[in-house]
Amino acid sequence: MKTIIGVIAFAAVVVSIGASNGNDPYATVSQAERDLLKPQIERWIRDWVKHDWPDLWEIQDQTPELKDELLLGYKTAPDMNREAFVEAMRNTIGIGYPEIKAFTLTEVDKEPTGFQVVGCAKLQREAWKQTSVQYIHVRINDGKLLFGFLDSSPEKCTL
Repeated sequence: MKTIIGVIAFAAVVVSIGASNGNDPYATVSQAERDLLKPQIERWIRDWVKHDWPDLWEIQDQTPELKDELLLGYKTAPDMNREAFVEAMRNTIGIGYPEIKAFTLTEVDKEPTGFQVVGCAKLQREAWKQTSVQYIHVRINDGKLLFGFLDSSPEKCTL
């Protein structure tokens, strides 16, 4: 009888740990990585939803993909200063490129060159609306996190 109770108690603990990790988007990264990532991911989400483009500029990785989207195909452009970035975001987001109306973080995974952030985002551009899974690559450069541009998927999700 004690063995059965012990097995049931152990199973309950395992299920409890599994359930709590299932809801924790940071479950696959170390505590040190979590401490580094969490405030910056929250900042990135806030900046996108609130259109705080000057603040986003500080953590935005100026990749060729970003320049292609914001500068209409000018992938080899030099990095934008804060003012140019803000102007490009104001002229592009919500008009030619979807804006994020809401974002729920679902997963953070370590990759060889940084981290992949996954979330469910409510997107809108003019009359077009969609709620789908979004991927964002984050890399570390000189101890600073830099966020890539959104990589949208057609996969639907629920906020």
